[in-house]
Amino acid sequence: MVLFCFICGIITSPGIMKKFLIVLLAPCLLMAGCFKDSIHNDHDGSAVVAIFNGGPDTLSKAPLDLAGPDSLALYITVGVSTPYTLNHDITLTLKIDDSKRIAYNQTHFNQFDSLPDSLYSFNAKTVVLPAGTRSVLVGFEVYGGKANLRNSYMLPVSITDAQGVAIDGVLGTIYYNQLGSPLSGQYSVKGTRTDYLGPVSSGIISDTINLSALVSKYAVTDTKNVVFIDYSDLGSAGWQYIVVFTAGTNLVSITPNLVITDPETGCLANSFIVDTQTYDPDTETLHFKTEYSDLNGNGRVVDEYLTRFR
Repeated sequence: MVLFCFICGIITSPGIMKKFLIVLLAPCLLMAGCFKDSIHNDHDGSAVVAIFNGGPDTLSKAPLDLAGPDSLALYITVGVSTPYTLNHDITLTLKIDDSKRIAYNQTHFNQFDSLPDSLYSFNAKTVVLPAGTRSVLVGFEVYGGKANLRNSYMLPVSITDAQGVAIDGVLGTIYYNQLGSPLSGQYSVKGTRTDYLGPVSSGIISDTINLSALVSKYAVTDTKNVVFIDYSDLGSAGWQYIVVFTAGTNLVSITPNLVITDPETGCLANSFIVDTQTYDPDTETLHFKTEYSDLNGNGRVVDEYLTRFR
């Protein structure tokens, strides 16, 4: 089995857009002795370099994550995908390769536009893969908060030169992507969460939370017709609506995600009820009214209006 070790991550900068180091180099962390006696002379041409999570069939592992006001630093893991490391340094060159997007569109149902230049910073980059090292990281930035999330974007990055070492014909390109949806984007929030002592039918209100204080939420694409939106003021706890939009109509339906229905940390079993689920295409407003009971049996009613920023 071919082993490809890696370190990868996505880092969101807080507040104002920040500049990140363009290239970070890091050896792959392995158990002691993993590479013992594995230094390989590649003169026979057997070594191959590739990108971890590369290839056109791994789009879910290469998200652009454009939903957000800040810059994102994305890190590409590139290195040797064959069993041996090299006994000498090589310089790898990586470039944006839009021809891969065009080829992808010709053979796949979902179609992607080229990511506009204003939404990322990536010049041709070179990085040294030191002798005896399996992988290195190459960093670049994308800029959230500026993209039209209804559009689908792709940003393929390819290894274009490896100083004579073979480049994997499929895994030599990573296809960063953002799948658009009719409902994707940023929404203002209005509404309330009303907390009750005991069931809602008791009529005893213990607290009313103004959801307008949240300012905004993002509808994040899962598939063309499905988005995730934070539920009430509980998004930080992982509570989300799963919103399904029926193509060719203005019909939406919502279900709670698995965090909400978790019997240990979510709501009381079988207590989640959807009262209202509508979409107004003229104002681009979603209206959801739901109720549930917490694990102590106290009722909650969430009534919120989400209007897309234009």
